[in-house]
Amino acid sequence: MSSGVSRFTDLLRHRFVQGPVLWGLIGRLPLYLVSLALTLHLLDEGLSYASAGLVLAAYTLGTATLGPVIARRIDRHGQPPMLVLTAVVHPLALAGAVYATSGPRLALLALTFVAGGSIPPVSQVIRALWSTLPLSRDERSTAYSLESVFAELFVIGGPLLLSVLLALGDSGTAAVVGGVLSGLGGLGLATTRASRQWKAEPVARRDLLGALRSRPLLILLALLTLSALCLGVLNLALAAFVEDHGSAGDVGLLLGASGVGGAIGGLWFGSRSGTSPKGRQLPVACAAFTLAAAAPLLAWDFWSMAVAMAMQGSSIAPLTAILYDLVGSAALPGTVSEAFTWVLTATTTGGAVGSQLAGALIGRFGWSAGFVLGVLSGCCATLLAFAVSRRLVAATEESASRAPDSVAEHP
Repeated sequence: MSSGVSRFTDLLRHRFVQGPVLWGLIGRLPLYLVSLALTLHLLDEGLSYASAGLVLAAYTLGTATLGPVIARRIDRHGQPPMLVLTAVVHPLALAGAVYATSGPRLALLALTFVAGGSIPPVSQVIRALWSTLPLSRDERSTAYSLESVFAELFVIGGPLLLSVLLALGDSGTAAVVGGVLSGLGGLGLATTRASRQWKAEPVARRDLLGALRSRPLLILLALLTLSALCLGVLNLALAAFVEDHGSAGDVGLLLGASGVGGAIGGLWFGSRSGTSPKGRQLPVACAAFTLAAAAPLLAWDFWSMAVAMAMQGSSIAPLTAILYDLVGSAALPGTVSEAFTWVLTATTTGGAVGSQLAGALIGRFGWSAGFVLGVLSGCCATLLAFAVSRRLVAATEESASRAPDSVAEHP
């Protein structure tokens, strides 16, 4: 175990790693906080659920529409300019949306669209750094494992921070504070040596498709969408479960159990020094993810569901780390930031589709139907992963031949 922990501590000893990790934590902790706080604020201001849903859709649409545009600018001109720009625009647009809630609906939608589209691209930037910085292959794998652990911590920490802010003020203030923290993380990341020295690779061909010209990337995006669909059923399926076996407040505890399991799974995976190519690890990780997704179907009360959710969560982080690593390898030269932006689009789309399908099935067949849908989605992902494993291994080896594999100077 100590040797596993040392892999993380050795990675964090790199001077160019410490800054991105710190500012990445600050900038991404509010991701779930902002959407939740904005939802509460809209409802507190008297908007109907339909109107609030429209505003939140504008927020998501802004992210999906402007995110790839921002990422392409990063790939062409470097990271700091867009980090600084979004760090300023995002909190201002978010504050404007909060204070425009009672004003003209068109102004509210426009401000919310800009706020969603200008979220500082901290995740994309950091994952691009891990794929291009002079890290060894094992260190790069550990860095992506750390990313998967952080993703689970953000799911838990964001709502907890929201609870603290709501105790001190109102939901609108909480949303603005979240936007300011996101901007602070973006500004801090822009000042790090790793971000300032990151150089955009030349692109042999510029066209509308951009990063999507990579066939391995398209395969990975399909896998990410199917995996996200599997997870998109959780909110509604768990809500339906606790209606039969507990109280509404238990949903947060069950999601927390999944987050804890995810963090443990990520730490375990990151502590391993496996030499097998990620393309070969992917089908196994997908199969484990699918088996774990079936665990909630065996639950009979709150505590058994909590154990099942922890089991499912523990399978998420290893799969996520492998997929992140493969995306970095599959990205064409000069498109790595855009590739990781499409990752966010794929996961958002998959989660939304999963929620919609689960809602229809649960309303007719009960809570177990939602988890069955998740298992079927996981089976599709597993079959696809086995079918394309060799192609992904080849893409990884080709990327490794042109990527730096040396260890940078320690502090």
